[in-house]
Amino acid sequence: MDSAVAPALPMVAPFPLLDGSANIFRDHYGALSDEEWRDLLIRSIEEPVIDGIPFPRFPRPDVQEHMHGHSGEVSLREAQGFYSFIKSRPDIRGVMRPDASFLDFGAGWGRVARVFLRDFDLGKIYGFEPNRSYCTMARSLNPYICFLNGGFTPDLTLPPDRFDLVVGWSIFSHLSKQSAGEWLEEMARVTRPGGYCVFTTWGQRFLDVLVGEQDRLLRDRDADVNWYYKECLKGAGDIRRQRSKFERGEFVWFTTFDTTLYGDAFISSDALSSLLGERRLPFEVIEFNRQDLGQDLFILRRTDGSRKIAARPFSDALSATPGSMARLFDDGPKTPR
Repeated sequence: MDSAVAPALPMVAPFPLLDGSANIFRDHYGALSDEEWRDLLIRSIEEPVIDGIPFPRFPRPDVQEHMHGHSGEVSLREAQGFYSFIKSRPDIRGVMRPDASFLDFGAGWGRVARVFLRDFDLGKIYGFEPNRSYCTMARSLNPYICFLNGGFTPDLTLPPDRFDLVVGWSIFSHLSKQSAGEWLEEMARVTRPGGYCVFTTWGQRFLDVLVGEQDRLLRDRDADVNWYYKECLKGAGDIRRQRSKFERGEFVWFTTFDTTLYGDAFISSDALSSLLGERRLPFEVIEFNRQDLGQDLFILRRTDGSRKIAARPFSDALSATPGSMARLFDDGPKTPR
């Protein structure tokens, strides 16, 4: 088996260097630029031990392709773009102290968490992944990070008032309004006052793409349209009507699965503000960015609001089929790039 993609532990013997350091990656590579750090991670795809340090391993390319539509260097470059965007915001950079606590929400195999590996003490880096097989894979590939396995709906797995920075790439691009509200409430419970949550979602750009692809199919039903676009169009019904709802500030979500949880979500800034207001959540929207990354992005700051947030079971958790639940918190599917 190719060692570059084998799901093997990076360490099978004691590693004394770890005991004398809060973060060996920060010690060795903290002075690198974001681009140099990205290139080092890309190098680790084929070179699992660099400078005597075992780097986290990678899933097989086909596993990565299934989860988020690409693999290897392309996948790391997308994750690093998200990382660099977050670090470019001075307020967020201010909470990225070594002793701060970090959470990758919906971690999949640990792709996004990996690029943050040098920014926090290793004991303060967490991933949350409800898909048990994905979480087990993430743990085996990267034991430097604590990956937590919990429910597909909030279930008190995550500790309260713990995290200074929470990130989630392409999670809220798939959650229904009810599920998104439940998880935003959970994020308010687990994020410290003054902490930040950075999440992405689908928006106007992807709706416009889908409208264009539907027009192509209307002109030629045999047109070469990507399978994922076809799946979205099947779930959407009248895609122009969905786009009109989005433009009116409504939360747009549709699915082809037998579930009230997983599908494709399109959240505008107005829809986000309405959802936060409906649930009276102690968040302020710091930024809603529609252009710099492949998905729209919103930044929330946990305020000092006095409302106590308590996790509660989500009553529709069992309404999803096993297949759709297994895909709820992975990194995809994504539009091809």
